[in-house]
Amino acid sequence: MNVYTAQQMRLHEQMAVDAGTSFEQLMENAGQAAAADLLTRLPVAGRALVVCGKGNNGGDGLVMARVLQASGWQADIVFLLGKPLSVLAELNKTRLEGLAGIEFLNGHDVWAAQYNVIIDGVFGIGFNGRLPEHVAQYCKKLNEMTALKVALDMPTGLNGDNAEVDINTFKADMTYAFAAYKPAHLDNIAQQHCGEIVCLDIGIE
Repeated sequence: MNVYTAQQMRLHEQMAVDAGTSFEQLMENAGQAAAADLLTRLPVAGRALVVCGKGNNGGDGLVMARVLQASGWQADIVFLLGKPLSVLAELNKTRLEGLAGIEFLNGHDVWAAQYNVIIDGVFGIGFNGRLPEHVAQYCKKLNEMTALKVALDMPTGLNGDNAEVDINTFKADMTYAFAAYKPAHLDNIAQQHCGEIVCLDIGIE
């Protein structure tokens, strides 16, 4: 079982790229693997809320949205940190534009909806410190919603290296760890925010 800090994870990502893959392919692998596992758990198409940040964790969520949409799901997408998006997140956003069943929403347009799953792709392993106030309040509301809650790599508000948690950390029912576990995944208190942890192979040693 590999356990990588955020810095070690970035090093191994770069090693994979140097060996012949690309960061775009790694993102595709991550989103495809997470969506494939999720679809085995929720085989009946429903409605997903994908909450994205500006970076590549959000890009992973956008790949998932595309896979879910291809399986008959409605996917509502919110960009919680505004723009500009990272280059790869923007690329995967453009792949969604114009697709039936994909809606880009204002963050406040989701509270009256009923979702089968909420996917947290805001910060991932890049988070440290305290949540911005608007993100903290958003996570608080998400935690009150009735849906399967899924975090990509790390629930928003949880520091993947030292397991520090913000009071309004996203409380996931399950967390997809990409390529390796992170130190916080092994922390007893942090696990209360991660739920079931599923480590997925995305092509990184």
